[in-house]
Amino acid sequence: MCGHGNSYFAKVSVVILMVSYTSGWFTHARRVKRVIKGIEVEYGTQPRVASLRRTNTQQHICGATILSPEFAITAAHCVHSTSEDYFLQLNNYRVTDDIVPRAIVLEIITHDLYDRTTRAHDIAILRIMLSEIIAWTDSVILPSPSLIGVSGECRIYGYGIKDINSSEATEQLYGGKLKIVSLDQCTNKLGPYVAPKRDGGMLCAVGDGVDACQGDSGSPLICDGVVQGICSYGMGCGANGVPGVYTGIGAHLQWIRDVTQI
Repeated sequence: MCGHGNSYFAKVSVVILMVSYTSGWFTHARRVKRVIKGIEVEYGTQPRVASLRRTNTQQHICGATILSPEFAITAAHCVHSTSEDYFLQLNNYRVTDDIVPRAIVLEIITHDLYDRTTRAHDIAILRIMLSEIIAWTDSVILPSPSLIGVSGECRIYGYGIKDINSSEATEQLYGGKLKIVSLDQCTNKLGPYVAPKRDGGMLCAVGDGVDACQGDSGSPLICDGVVQGICSYGMGCGANGVPGVYTGIGAHLQWIRDVTQI
């Protein structure tokens, strides 16, 4: 699942769960994630899916999605520093093997209701400047206001570790099929302390062994060609029947349009 550890689980008061917390289980539950058991995505087929990287180390930390030549979106918990500390690398959009477009981050706009503890409204807009003029950024990837309800099969895309037993990252984009599940189903699987609240603007999705794992927070959940979710948090990696939690685009669509004017 998506995400990384924080103090959210401190709310849990049951003794056996607190023992698990001290041993590190809860910290593992919300680590940044990458796509597990996914398949390689052919170059050029998902060019908007970007790798969010640190400026000083060039290392991948999260995913992001290019909305337009001026804006991208990611998870708010991925960008807790200043804009100068990050840049985007468009690995799936390669001009040649040696030329990969980049975008500098000019500004980070975090949702006003973002809660670092519960991860509610875990979304941030990045104002960017692309290194090259790219024609496909004129197309629309946000859902229509009349089609913001999401159900059925979707795909999660992300860069990084493709094997839970490996710590080696990859520059190749991976993707996997997921199915949206209700918040009731999500709560039944994750429990009331981990599952998102109904007013948090979140949704849940689960795959058949396919999952987001370390390094994939901020990456898009794409359904019928439009982005419907942003990878936020979860428990473990690739556990059958255990959903991951995503920031719902529909719940934040008006805010995105107000900020970006897209």
